[in-house]
Amino acid sequence: MAWAVSRPNIITILVDDLGYSDIGSYGGEIETPHIDALAAGGVRFTQFYTTSRCCPSRASLLTGLYPHQVGIGHMVYRDYGDGYRKNLSRGCVTFGEVLQQAGYRTFFSGKWYVGHTDKEARPEQRGFDKFTGVYSHIDAYWSVLKGCEIYRDNTLLIPAGKDPVNPYRPDEEFYITDFFTDVAIDYVDQAAEESGKPFLLHLCYNTPHFPLEAPEALIEKYRGRYLKGWDIMRAEKLERMRVLGVVSEGQELPRVKGFKNVSIRGFTQVGVESEWLRNWGSLAQKDREELDFRRAMYAAQVENLDQNVGRLVAHLKAKGLYENTVILFLSDNGCSGETGLFGMQWGRFHSGNYHHWRKRGGWSISQGQGWAAYSNTPLRKYKKFVHEGGIASPLIVHWPGGLPARGEIVSGQSFHLIDIMPTLCELGGATYPERYRGHRIPPMEGHSMVSYLKDPDVVGEARRLYWQHENHAAMREGDWKLVTVDDRVEGRWELYDLSDDRSESENLAARYPEKVKALRQQWESWARRVKAVPFPEDR
Repeated sequence: MAWAVSRPNIITILVDDLGYSDIGSYGGEIETPHIDALAAGGVRFTQFYTTSRCCPSRASLLTGLYPHQVGIGHMVYRDYGDGYRKNLSRGCVTFGEVLQQAGYRTFFSGKWYVGHTDKEARPEQRGFDKFTGVYSHIDAYWSVLKGCEIYRDNTLLIPAGKDPVNPYRPDEEFYITDFFTDVAIDYVDQAAEESGKPFLLHLCYNTPHFPLEAPEALIEKYRGRYLKGWDIMRAEKLERMRVLGVVSEGQELPRVKGFKNVSIRGFTQVGVESEWLRNWGSLAQKDREELDFRRAMYAAQVENLDQNVGRLVAHLKAKGLYENTVILFLSDNGCSGETGLFGMQWGRFHSGNYHHWRKRGGWSISQGQGWAAYSNTPLRKYKKFVHEGGIASPLIVHWPGGLPARGEIVSGQSFHLIDIMPTLCELGGATYPERYRGHRIPPMEGHSMVSYLKDPDVVGEARRLYWQHENHAAMREGDWKLVTVDDRVEGRWELYDLSDDRSESENLAARYPEKVKALRQQWESWARRVKAVPFPEDR
């Protein structure tokens, strides 16, 4: 492929648990002008998929393979054998390694989370020249919790503590989203010093993953906006999505259920569907006010994220790098419904005692399933599930110097995290290897999206995509989607036609049993191939 400009710089911005329709350019009410400006100057994808959970999504994004193929079929805390390891496999390559070999300077700021117990599985050894961030999970914004320490190039930079210091602005209160952006800007400056080499920056925020912690001024800005409630606001959001072209004109709102976490053999905290979500009008006024507060905190986190994206873009412009930098913006999965309708620690942590738990971190507070369902409008279910609400993500691709598209939408084809690696290879003129460091490397599972970036209206072939997480499983073939909340049970599979039912409201399994059978056989063949089965509890 020959571009009219030199090989671009590449920035991948991955956020954490953002709902499908949270940002303004996808219909959301939260003010995200900087992210929306990327959408207005680039391409939006309406059928882009992740996996349903943090670690598997990051592994798939980095490698262009399904997560089980690289050992991250679940979270990185237990080792069940092939497909379910604690660390990213050495028998794969990351896009950092591939672009590094192609002459890119490679940087990583933020949350790694694809293995930390094996030092060879860390970003410094997996293709990134410079790394600043957290190897595992991040459970706080104002503080650094034990086990979430911040490292720089294999060396402890910010230890656990209630009052960490941001080395870029030591006189200001630490906030981790701001810090990761400061690091990213530093890396851009370092890259600019070597003008002859393009750079890759992988920027992985933990926003807006719980706990809800955000600057007070932004929280106050949103207070009161949510008192009309999620019923009215879901309908209003859907209408905005129709107008924007993010969903079809005929898309309707589904009824939505909550879920509870249970233990099954081999796993804890597995999502099991529970009761229908309550109508806003049935709630007591004091509960509505507290729910308004919680959603305001969530919105504040997202707007702060947007401000940080704006800071990074402004710095690219100041350095003369903006025109030839490709920016990809996406989430790792759908919005989280942890835990319950109202969210965790309901009644214990509230607006009245906010300043006592403001920096507590951990599992202190979340927005709950009512608002999470609103974040995922008009899709059903949440993070952890492989129904659309758990795996559909916004994807924005922006490259002012190289893309003719300006604000266009790609809606006629489905894509997956596995498609990012081949896309970056094509953009960066990089060759994906057959062997690397003594290992045979599996061929990429995905396809480059570059042709769609050049012409968003191009018509592609129907494709097959697959998912498996805990006991949730799915596959998509064209517009058909087979999905289940329990792949260990024979009769639990559901069938949907996503061409006119993106919200998975009408289960067609009884009407088309042969289609269910055929798709199920394809899914089982895939699951064996990628080592999703045998399941961990059977090992």
